[in-house]
Amino acid sequence: MKKIMSTVAALGLVAGMATAAQALEFKVSGHYFVEGVYQSSGDGAGVSLIDDAAGDENGNDAFWRHEFVIRPVMKVNDKIVVKSKIYLANSGVDNATGSDGMWGSTDDEASASGNTVDIHHLFMEYMSPIGKVRVGRTSGGLWQGDFLSSDKNQNRLMYFPNFLPKPFGACVFLQKTVEADSITTENDSDYDLYEASAWYKTKDLIVALAYDYFDDARSMDRNGILAGAPEAEINKHLIKGYYNQNAGNMYAEMEFAYVWGDKEWDDTTTAATDDDYDSFAIMADVGMTMGNLDIGVLAFYASGDGDTTDDDLEAALSVPGWGLGEQFQPYTILTGATTGMLTGDYNSASATMTAAGVISLGVHADFAVNDKLTLHSAIAYAEADDAMANVDDEYGWEIDLGISYALLDNLTYAVDFGYLMTGDFFEGNSVTENFDTNDIYVMNHRLTMEF
Repeated sequence: MKKIMSTVAALGLVAGMATAAQALEFKVSGHYFVEGVYQSSGDGAGVSLIDDAAGDENGNDAFWRHEFVIRPVMKVNDKIVVKSKIYLANSGVDNATGSDGMWGSTDDEASASGNTVDIHHLFMEYMSPIGKVRVGRTSGGLWQGDFLSSDKNQNRLMYFPNFLPKPFGACVFLQKTVEADSITTENDSDYDLYEASAWYKTKDLIVALAYDYFDDARSMDRNGILAGAPEAEINKHLIKGYYNQNAGNMYAEMEFAYVWGDKEWDDTTTAATDDDYDSFAIMADVGMTMGNLDIGVLAFYASGDGDTTDDDLEAALSVPGWGLGEQFQPYTILTGATTGMLTGDYNSASATMTAAGVISLGVHADFAVNDKLTLHSAIAYAEADDAMANVDDEYGWEIDLGISYALLDNLTYAVDFGYLMTGDFFEGNSVTENFDTNDIYVMNHRLTMEF
């Protein structure tokens, strides 16, 4: 509690000084939510779609979690702005100290005394004569849309040129993911990311394209685990694109990511050949509005890698934990925050499912009964792109229902229910396993306040 109170007091002091001196402009926005979660066959790390070792169904998970985020913005003058994002309670896996947003956990008790306040973003923007310069700890996982996006943080030096004609824009940056040559360590086993992106943005149309180069010289073994001695260097490339357009009562959004490159082994390893990256992921959502009804079709694909013994690294969701991205949660169970399946948020995504990839097609509908009450429904099918040998590819069918009610302009109460008819993928290897599977249901209710 001391750190929380100290943080709030410090922000208040800065605001007071700004008002008195009339030299600074200080604004704060943010949100707070509290959510109750009930999910069948829970195992503490998500949902379990198979019986336990004794052949019994797992017990159910029921818990509360909350999140409190403030976003201070301090405008020093017309040229300099300092921005931050601070978690006073964090409900997601990106918090280095754990998911302290769950009520009653040891992490939550620690955060009550202020030990887990997370200054997630902290950066400065300078409007130079040739464009905007942003430097500091910024968002490292967000790009354009929610697909494959996660709210992790990274240290970046970014430049946005101002000489392009509107509505064009561009950005280049250097990201220092891991710095090995610091203070007591004298080596160059760094992990750096370089990106160049450009976009065209109007009120009804966004088109963006980016190129990333990953230079990872850390010590890695064949499974991507940090090792004690240099064994491989990763040179990886990424092309990602985004499209979003509104045309009358029609809308369309699309995002893709293609990765290629290699993992080059040195002569001291037992690896016979180098490994090659080759993965692809894409999402498309097309729909229309008819009065108070919004209806659309959502499809997404991420390549899988059913054979981990060859030299091809084809899993598009190979990054541990994140899966389809913390921000991408169209379905309550398959991509739920707490279910630990295709999306990593409160619980990490399933390593088995992210390795196998996904092909999914679904329809969704939202109906605004009035300016306060909205109803939601969705139905979706999902299967693995490349399941392991002797494993069926069907993840299953999901049906979602939801309702949200605006109690105030900035206070909303929502209830979501999802039911997953589990597919045969979770039975495991048909020769050696044949597990009994369980259908899953999840109910969440959440109170959200924004300011």
